[in-house]
Amino acid sequence: MPWIQGYPYYLLMGSVLSFYMGISSYRHRKSAGRRYLWILMLLVSLIFIATAGEIMSSSFQAKLWWKNMQQAPLFLSALFTYAVVKEYVSPSAERLPVKLAIFSIPIALDVLLIFTDTYHHLMRSEVGMATVAGVSGITVKPTLLSMAFIAYDQLFGLYAVCLLAVSLMNRPRAFLRRAFLLFVGLLVPVVSVFLLPLLKITLTGFTAFTYLPAIIAAYLCLFIDSKSTIYPLTKIKILEHMKDGVVLTDRNDNIIGINEAATSILFEITGISNETWMGKNIDLFMRHHKDIGAHYSQRTEGQFEIVCTGIREVCYGVSLIATEHQATENKGMLIVFSDHSEKKRYERELVYQATIDDLTGLYNRRHFMQMVQNQTIPDGLGLALLLFDIDDFKLINDTYGHLAGDQALVDFSNKILQVYQNKGIAGRVGGEEFAVCFFAEDKRAALMEAEDFRTTMSDYKIILNEHDSIQLTASIGISFTERREVTFEDLYREADEALYRSKNSGKNRVTLGREPILREAMKG
Repeated sequence: MPWIQGYPYYLLMGSVLSFYMGISSYRHRKSAGRRYLWILMLLVSLIFIATAGEIMSSSFQAKLWWKNMQQAPLFLSALFTYAVVKEYVSPSAERLPVKLAIFSIPIALDVLLIFTDTYHHLMRSEVGMATVAGVSGITVKPTLLSMAFIAYDQLFGLYAVCLLAVSLMNRPRAFLRRAFLLFVGLLVPVVSVFLLPLLKITLTGFTAFTYLPAIIAAYLCLFIDSKSTIYPLTKIKILEHMKDGVVLTDRNDNIIGINEAATSILFEITGISNETWMGKNIDLFMRHHKDIGAHYSQRTEGQFEIVCTGIREVCYGVSLIATEHQATENKGMLIVFSDHSEKKRYERELVYQATIDDLTGLYNRRHFMQMVQNQTIPDGLGLALLLFDIDDFKLINDTYGHLAGDQALVDFSNKILQVYQNKGIAGRVGGEEFAVCFFAEDKRAALMEAEDFRTTMSDYKIILNEHDSIQLTASIGISFTERREVTFEDLYREADEALYRSKNSGKNRVTLGREPILREAMKG
C-alpha cells in the first residue's frame, strides 16, 4: 500500500490542522458554548504528535515513551468532549469547571499509574511491539484495573452523545441540521472504541483519526457558520448586555437559555436564587402568576405586567413569544421581561397632573365632576353635594399676603381630607371654593354633616408665625337628591344657590338648597 509510506506525515498534518483550529477557537474561549472546544482540539493535536512520534521512533524504549505520552490527551479528550457538548446544550452551566476538576482526578491517577507501570505492573500485563502494514508500534495487554479506567473514561463520550441526541429533540428546526452534523461527527470516535476491536483494526494511530470528524464538525458548527448554533457569538454578546431579561424554554418547559438580566429579575419577582434557574422548570415562576401560566401552557403569545412591591415598587412587562409559528404545544417559548417602572411612574405623574390640584392635593374641578357623575346612588340613600367657601378670603390675602392665603387653602383642604377621606369625594372647584360629595340617608343627615364640619372649622386656627394666626370660617351650601337621573350640573346649581344665600345671610352658616330640577323638565 503506497499511501502507508506517508502515514506518519498524515498524522503530522492532522496535528497541524487540529492545532490551527484550536488556536482559532482560543480567542472565543469566553463565549458560552465554546469555552472548552479549543482545549479539545489541542488535545487531539497532541494525540497526533505522540502517535507520529511512536511510529517514527526506532527503539522500543522511545516508542514506549511516546505511547505513554498519548494517554493523558487521549483520556482527557473524552472528558472535554463531554464538556464541549454540555456547554453547547446548556451554555450557562456555571458549575461545570468544578465538575471537570473532580472528574479529572481518576484520569490523573490513571496516567500516573501508566508512567510508573514498569515498577508495579498494575496497568499492563504484557507490553510488546507489532508491525501492521509496515507501521510498527507498541502493543499492550491491559489489566482489569486498566480496563476499569478505560470504561470510566469512555462513559463521558457516551454521555456526551446522549446529551446531544436529547437536545436534537428540543432544537428549533432552523438549527436542527447543524446540530445533527455535530452529533454524527461526535458519534465517530465514541462508536469507534467498540467497532475497532470487532473489525480487528490494529493500525497504530488510527484512533487519532477518529477524532478528526468530531472536531471538524464542532469547528464548523460553532465558528464557521453563524447560523449553525443557537448561541452564535454576536447573539450571545447582545443577550449578555441586554437590559431586558430573556428566558428560552424547551418543549418540556425546562429553561435552556437565560441571560443575567433575567436571572436578576426572576430573583426579584420570586425570591428564588439566580443560580438555580438554568435547567430548572419554568413552573417555578408560572405557579405564582396563573394568568401568564395559562397562556404559556397553551403556547399562546401575550403581553402581561407584574408589579413587585418591596423596598422599591417595580413593574415588569412580560412578553410570551412562540419559538415556532406552528400552533402546537410541543414547542419552546421565549419569555422577555422588560422594566416598565419608569414608564409607570411617568403615567402616574400624568394622571396626577390631570386629576389633582397642585396646591391642595384635592381632586381638580374636572376630575371631581367626572367622579360625581359616575356615582350610582344605592337603594335607600341619597346623594349630597356640599359647597364650601372660605369667608373673607380676599381679606386674608390683602392683610397677610398671598403665601398666607395659600397656607389657608392648604390647611382647609387638609381638614376636608381628614374628615371626608373615607366617606366621600372631595375637590377644589374654584379659587377658595371646595366641594364634597357623599351618600346620606336623607336631607337632615346631610345637613347635620355639614353643620358638624362648619362647627369644626369655627374652632380651628391657622398659625402663620409666632405672632399671627387666622380664625377660618366657612359658608356652606347643600343640595340633596335621591333620584339617579340627576346630573352633576343639576346638583351643583342648587348647592351654589344655597351657598350664595349662606354668604348673604351673614356667612359662617349652612343652607340647604331645593331639590334639584332636571334641565329637561325645565325645558318642558
